[in-house]
Amino acid sequence: EAEQRERIMRRKLKKTFRVFMDKVMNHISEQQTRTQWEFEEPAADLGFMAVPLRESTFCAPTTNCLVSLTVQPPFVLPLDDIERVHFERVDFSLRNFDMVFIPKDYTKPVVNIKTIDMNCLQSIKDWLLNCELIFTEGAINLNWKKVMKVIVDDPEQFTADGGWNFLKPEDDDGNNAT
Repeated sequence: EAEQRERIMRRKLKKTFRVFMDKVMNHISEQQTRTQWEFEEPAADLGFMAVPLRESTFCAPTTNCLVSLTVQPPFVLPLDDIERVHFERVDFSLRNFDMVFIPKDYTKPVVNIKTIDMNCLQSIKDWLLNCELIFTEGAINLNWKKVMKVIVDDPEQFTADGGWNFLKPEDDDGNNAT
């Protein structure tokens, strides 16, 4: 029954998305060409449940974004704006982990997506590799507001200290692993 309900929901979502695309395309003026507008369909098979804003929802990647279109407001994260991704609370004794998207513009806040099922970790890593995004993982949550403030306040020192190397996991001797 649950699988049948999910199939019905996916068909409704696809139909709703296509109706939305048609409405947008019908409102585009004659001067604008269709090449200025590009719609991407979310890859539902790569999707996962998570909390990108305030509530748990289905998130799915597209070619250029990570989206959740079933809640209001919709969540859309363009990957062109992202420098790297860091996975937090990656401990296989836990059931969930968090994913932090670090923007290229360090003055902007990071985007934190919480409570992702640990079973989705490898498929998300594969997707990020396919998107050519750098990612790291760690066992603890960081205070990203403070981290980004330190970087913005003294970018030269951040670079001199090894940049993002502090996100790399440490080996058993306490040294950063390569």
